[in-house]
Amino acid sequence: MSTVALGIAPNTSNIGVTPLVHRRILGAQFANCGIIDGLNVTGRNDLRYNVGAGVAVCSRGDSDGKTIAYHEGGQTPAVSAGDPSNPRVDIVWICAHNQLEYKDSDNYVTLGVTQGTPSANPAEPTIPAGCTMLRKMRMPAGATSTASATQMWTPDYALPYGSSLGKLGENWDRRDMTGDSTVKKYYFEQPIDFTLPTDRMVEFQFKTNLSSAGATSWSDMSHRCEWAIGFQLDGKDLDHSCANFVSYGAWQTHETSYIAAVAAGRHTARLRTWLQNGSAPVFHYNPSQDNKDALWCGRRFIIWDRGPVV
Repeated sequence: MSTVALGIAPNTSNIGVTPLVHRRILGAQFANCGIIDGLNVTGRNDLRYNVGAGVAVCSRGDSDGKTIAYHEGGQTPAVSAGDPSNPRVDIVWICAHNQLEYKDSDNYVTLGVTQGTPSANPAEPTIPAGCTMLRKMRMPAGATSTASATQMWTPDYALPYGSSLGKLGENWDRRDMTGDSTVKKYYFEQPIDFTLPTDRMVEFQFKTNLSSAGATSWSDMSHRCEWAIGFQLDGKDLDHSCANFVSYGAWQTHETSYIAAVAAGRHTARLRTWLQNGSAPVFHYNPSQDNKDALWCGRRFIIWDRGPVV
């Protein structure tokens, strides 16, 4: 079978781009389904959710490519009032109907909501196949309207293929402080929650300024601190991501970074830290923004998206 390129007009035999080829070409432009613009979800004084106008990328499956759907905004169908005892998670979604090929009732872009099951720790419900999630909304126990519902973290945005999400999260410890002097006692610190819409290459970056406790001046070499950190993802060490920083009397800046392939989904990163040898670490931070004192950075942990896994 031969196909026709997008942008080529049908000839006298009406040979042109089929809807499926059109969707597959669109699908190659985006790494995932998600929001392009707008479509914010908010509660109301009844049991429906408001959805703002906007555009999303939708798909009925990998082999079917993708569609780009605009909705002028509106309300979802109604959900139930909050359970008397437990919260639940509702997911508001958008779907591009296809009457001819998928036997939908119409060809309209449609809003919907899937109601979750109340629980002390509510699980997310599964939305219908072919729908694109707009927001996860936490409906509290006893709520009589969706006005009490709150958004759960940020939504998935559609990524043009090859683009970057930029900074995924940051935890900056701005304390000027002395750490523990206990050798090889582990601490788990500075957590960052982040969500990936697709499998991504992720960079974990850490910077700190420290000296050795007990040192009397920058030239004091009689006190040594060897302080170490490692990156963890979802409670597990990233392989050989650890680094050790050695400081004496001088207030010295140290940096390390690590790049790993991370699967799509919601994750928590953190630091595993410990004193490897010597005196306790003294961490230095100064809130000044001038060129002289702004070099004392405390402990800064940043996570960056470095593009798709290829």
